[in-house]
Amino acid sequence: MGSWLEVKSKDVPRKITILDCMWVYVYKFDKHGYFKNCKARLVVRGDQQARSGQSTYAATLAGRSFRTLMAISARFDLELIQYDAVNAFVNAQLDEEVYMKMPPGHRRQGYLLRLVKALYGLRKSPLLWHRELTATLKRMGFNSVPHEPCCLTLDGIIVFFYVDDIVFAYNQKNAAKAKNLEAQLQTRYKLTGGKDLQWFLGIEILRDREQLLIWLSQSSYIEKIGKLASTTRPPMTPMSAIELLPYAGNATNTEVHSYQVKVGSLLYAAVITRPDVSFAVSRLAQFNSNPGPEHHKAADRVLQYLVSTSTLALQLGGGDDFEVASDASYADNSIDRKSSQAYAMKLFGGLIGWRANKQDTVTTSTTEAELLALSQAAKESIFVSRLLEDLAVKLDSSQITIQCDNRQTIRLMTEEIASLKTKLRHVDVHNHWLRQEVQKGTIKVTYRPSTELVADGLTKALQGSKFVEFTRQLGLHNITAQLNARELPDGRGLSSKHLLLC
Repeated sequence: MGSWLEVKSKDVPRKITILDCMWVYVYKFDKHGYFKNCKARLVVRGDQQARSGQSTYAATLAGRSFRTLMAISARFDLELIQYDAVNAFVNAQLDEEVYMKMPPGHRRQGYLLRLVKALYGLRKSPLLWHRELTATLKRMGFNSVPHEPCCLTLDGIIVFFYVDDIVFAYNQKNAAKAKNLEAQLQTRYKLTGGKDLQWFLGIEILRDREQLLIWLSQSSYIEKIGKLASTTRPPMTPMSAIELLPYAGNATNTEVHSYQVKVGSLLYAAVITRPDVSFAVSRLAQFNSNPGPEHHKAADRVLQYLVSTSTLALQLGGGDDFEVASDASYADNSIDRKSSQAYAMKLFGGLIGWRANKQDTVTTSTTEAELLALSQAAKESIFVSRLLEDLAVKLDSSQITIQCDNRQTIRLMTEEIASLKTKLRHVDVHNHWLRQEVQKGTIKVTYRPSTELVADGLTKALQGSKFVEFTRQLGLHNITAQLNARELPDGRGLSSKHLLLC
């Protein structure tokens, strides 16, 4: 692919850093965890590059944006066709002078390589590939979506990507034009795939097109991380109602690493398809620097809960509205008395965005805590509203309705003259901004009882029937039947033993 040029060592400027390279050997598995083949990739030691101050950040598709696109695809029954760009980075031209030693096993005395393409391992390679792919799509006629740099549109056809995973979404009436655009892209890059979207970043996508539903499942990923737990006793809920407290002792480096691996693995599930463990993982993450035995035990509990409920999937579709809810649990952290806050957003009946976190500051009343939570929900929902507008998706109402279970907070938003008695300037600023958006008609705040508020379960460790109801409100459905019916290599089903890369 013309990735480099051989040059004599004596011709290379002395001040230039010569980078090492290495072969990386990996076992390749298919989307279901079955072994496919072995692969060797030449990687540059980009860690040896001096930091030049130039930007190396490459945008990636946000999880919230991906779920929004899936909700739109479910609601309007869009075709979803996926491609993988082969050796994506080396399609991009390098924009700086970089020299590398010749690969181990293929070295010539007195020669080096001057890199021409953005090889894997270089600091700027992801950014250069992002620019290359975006520029190509724009030359084909696509327009960037202002609020999502990894998404572009053209006459009702949407293309979005995450590094080398590229997906076309379009209505059947635009199929001919979409196929033509796909063919154009294939003349520029070597692509594999071209079939219906089934997997994206370890997320399995299943559809019922008659009912206009899409399910997002991480059952395979959960089965993999479940091996990190030291217990096999499945709990009914992810977290006990007893508050976790700091560890009085000192954890060893091994214990800290083991705990952080568990929490990091849990975090991916919590932010992608399993909002039912978001509160638990948020609490666990607060003890990453010095975890004790109780924290390890709590992390194992969440892991085992996920394993025992691995067939729960996030359902998208089945509705027509854009609903937002916010909530706060006042001063529930006994160590610093900061409040927990959360929001949840549903589009066309499916949960597309959520967050459970601890507020950055101590508040002095429930109303203040609720205001901060409401402000967070309003900002996120305004972003999604703008994204929908960019994608030419029209809702029944341009006004965003946010549900809240605190009447005093709602009065502060709706009454013509309402003053918040607080000495916390930042809280007062959020209050005035929210009132401004309400008066402009951008948002509307309505009352919803705690028992019916989906965000309520994101601020506390619910137990028993309350937790079961919470999972229902989130739109998590048991899809064992759909998982067993899907196509697997050699006709094997979900219960078959298969090899997973650990």
